[in-house]
Amino acid sequence: MIPQFIKQRFSEYEILDFKQWIGQEKIEIILTPKASRPFCCHRCGTTLQAARSKHLMQLEDLPIMNFKSVVKLWRFKGHCLSCNKQRSEAISFVCPESPHLTQEYGWWLGKLCEIAPISNAAKITGQQALTLWRHDFNRMKRMLQFYKIPPPEFLSVDEVYAKKKKDPGETRNDLFFTVISDLKTRKVIYVTRGRSKQALDEFYLLIGPQQCAQIKAVAMDQFDGFRMSTLEHCPNATVVLDKFHLIQNFNEAVNDVRKNINASFYKNTDMKRLTRGANKYIFLRKASRRNKSEQQLIDQLIEINEPLAQLEMIKEFMLEIFSEPDADSAWQVFQTIGSWIMRFGELFKPLIRWFTRLEYDWSLVKNYFKFTVSTALSEGINNVIKMLKRRAFGYRNMEYFRLKIMQKCGYLNSDHIPLNF
Repeated sequence: MIPQFIKQRFSEYEILDFKQWIGQEKIEIILTPKASRPFCCHRCGTTLQAARSKHLMQLEDLPIMNFKSVVKLWRFKGHCLSCNKQRSEAISFVCPESPHLTQEYGWWLGKLCEIAPISNAAKITGQQALTLWRHDFNRMKRMLQFYKIPPPEFLSVDEVYAKKKKDPGETRNDLFFTVISDLKTRKVIYVTRGRSKQALDEFYLLIGPQQCAQIKAVAMDQFDGFRMSTLEHCPNATVVLDKFHLIQNFNEAVNDVRKNINASFYKNTDMKRLTRGANKYIFLRKASRRNKSEQQLIDQLIEINEPLAQLEMIKEFMLEIFSEPDADSAWQVFQTIGSWIMRFGELFKPLIRWFTRLEYDWSLVKNYFKFTVSTALSEGINNVIKMLKRRAFGYRNMEYFRLKIMQKCGYLNSDHIPLNF
């Protein structure tokens, strides 16, 4: 007795035989085409001339009651007048990504690869890991053909490490991906290779001038290439330097100054031990987040060391600068911090460099008080990307890795681009 759902799935064919091996847990479905079935080219859809040759196809289908299911049929060839070649006939249920799977089974495998690592999916299905990898890669490339970037208004642009080693002819910037995220939908909308102006240009050229004109604000770090690309392509966009990157750069400068003070004032003394090692993180921590013993240590050190006391005051004021009510108030605090930094000259040289660079970019820093956007979303997405890389023990194929990021963190998946079967 042939199940009715199988007859419905292969409606253009007649089922000649339905074999079941209990010991091997296998089912074979043997098909033959109905006389009314169209005989068309699988490339262009043109009706083929009389069949001239054929070959046997074996397609793995969705398992039935834990039985491996195989579909067998003859696939005919005929002359296509449009292609002017011998072409195989079109078969609607053959998977586009793999000619050895039915479309339904291919869709199910692709869905499984979206939510599980390839190695785990291979264990579940009994497929070869390399076969599943190729299937997943081809499926994502086919989805990319139907992918439309949602019109963005507020963007976050950041880079993430894609690989460790440079290929011949590559620079350090080629080790990165540029990840573009929509701050409203909190999704990755595009990923480009490299960290450069050209990488972000690729995205802006792809969405076109009309969508570029609708972008209101773009949050980014101090990398000049991203800024130049945005100002060139997005006439109405406001570039906002990300406060988290600015604070990160500030903390690095503070730590360098701490090293200078440590080397200059605490030579061969017990006080040197209190300003290095694990204690160095106490200096970077906000005073309100220190515990009692940590604060006592800081109080003890700044009481006898004026540069360290000044450094503590600079740090506390800088960590509060983005809490100011407006850009003018923040500018006044920033200038006050600058005057404190300049007092100590060479000892505070790392902070002087930091202050000079940020003063030059202040016109972009103050935009934060107009659009309170940041790359915090991108930093969270970067953690997901790093988890993907760890789970796969790294990626050799960078294009596959790029599409995988768009699949996991964006819209390049079956929830948003259904591939009908």
